[in-house]
Amino acid sequence: MARIKTAKTTPFPISESMQMYLVTIARLRVDGQPVPLSQLAQALSISPVSVNEMCRKLQEQGLVVYQPYKGASLTPEGEQRAYHVLRRHRLWEVFLVEKLGFEYTQAHDAACRLEHATSDLVADRLDVFLERPTVNPLGQPIPRADGDLPARPSHPLAALSAGQRGYVIRCDASGAARAFLDEQGIRPGASLTVLITAEDSLLVRVGEAHVSLARTLAEAVQVAPEETRREATGGIPLRSTSEQRESEVESTTEVPVTQVLLHELKVGQRGVIVRVGGQGPVRRRMMDMGLVTGAEVKVVRVAPLGDPVEFEVKGYSLSLRKSEARTVTVEVLAEGDK
Repeated sequence: MARIKTAKTTPFPISESMQMYLVTIARLRVDGQPVPLSQLAQALSISPVSVNEMCRKLQEQGLVVYQPYKGASLTPEGEQRAYHVLRRHRLWEVFLVEKLGFEYTQAHDAACRLEHATSDLVADRLDVFLERPTVNPLGQPIPRADGDLPARPSHPLAALSAGQRGYVIRCDASGAARAFLDEQGIRPGASLTVLITAEDSLLVRVGEAHVSLARTLAEAVQVAPEETRREATGGIPLRSTSEQRESEVESTTEVPVTQVLLHELKVGQRGVIVRVGGQGPVRRRMMDMGLVTGAEVKVVRVAPLGDPVEFEVKGYSLSLRKSEARTVTVEVLAEGDK
């Protein structure tokens, strides 16, 4: 990203409220496009009328360019002001998580208060003390003191292959799609693993959950390689020490995936459905009974003669002939998986 060049003059003071607007615009913009005022209002929990008034004030100050029906974008001066605050915020996040053991959400809230009261000298000393981190605990870049924002390589989630891992940088979806992703835990900073890829969908693991995503929705999720965050943050734990230790013993690029046909599972074994085969009424019947992509299934018992087999799906029992179970492919879950 281009470095911002500015004259060495003392900038005119602006209020904390103005600073928050500039920082929020910097966070929300995608590919340099204006941020819609409705999106800005939602992010700040402020009415659209108030956002409109503030954006016009910021435009008068030469910090924002406001385009009716398009949104607000930052001028070079506004971008410098935004990065000035964002640098302090993300340095404090690193300090609070890495040195004081805060949960990320707690660190973020505290950093929102500290960012406005931090002088250049304190920020520079903090940067040196933390050994000049390039990203915060979510893997988001920390602006440098000279106004340079380190670039982050990213790819759509849909571009990952089965077994690859990454962390979410941003979600470009909106409305119901954005709410669905958030509900499933697919939000900035979340680690995920692609388990299965199909022509029109992906099955991913987020924490302990398995989520099936349409490929069109996966295109809206930007991710970066997991190892780039671990190298940059020195292994800062985002949730808990136990989760961090667990992630450190996993491969940073590929996770072995064992797939078998449903009838091959042994009694007591569990798996996650990755594909339902068959045709017509038979396939529809199985899907109506809960055998859908992403559902967890467990073998409860097998009849004395080996047929049928009783499974547990979504809390209820289901009996299938082996000929029917052969049409379902599952990923075998390890003993400790949930």
